[in-house]
Amino acid sequence: MERITLLLCANMTGEEKLPVFVIGKSKQPRSFPKDLSKLSVRYRNSDNAWMTGFLFKEWLYKWDNKLKIQDRRVLLLVDNCTAHPAIDDLQMITLKFLPPNTTSLLQPMDMGVIKKLHRSLPFKT
Repeated sequence: MERITLLLCANMTGEEKLPVFVIGKSKQPRSFPKDLSKLSVRYRNSDNAWMTGFLFKEWLYKWDNKLKIQDRRVLLLVDNCTAHPAIDDLQMITLKFLPPNTTSLLQPMDMGVIKKLHRSLPFKT
């Protein structure tokens, strides 16, 4: 079975969206260009194509550095998945974790973007 994980991030209004972060199994998927920086998404791999604490931290630190250059501070709502560890040394991002077992009720991306995406998929998930 093929699988990918997507990390989606947008502001509250949906006007500002970060590039999609795609996690797959293969280090260099055949259908991708050899130079992964030419993709319109950010791609990384893990053994089971799932988010890991390492990949999440890497993604956050990269975004934190961009925000530092822009002199912008953000609050990021995150579910309490084990792949989303608390990180104390971010300078421009404040992480707030949702209470346990409330993601499907409170997670803004689940309530809007993902719900719309799921309805538009040409296959059942």
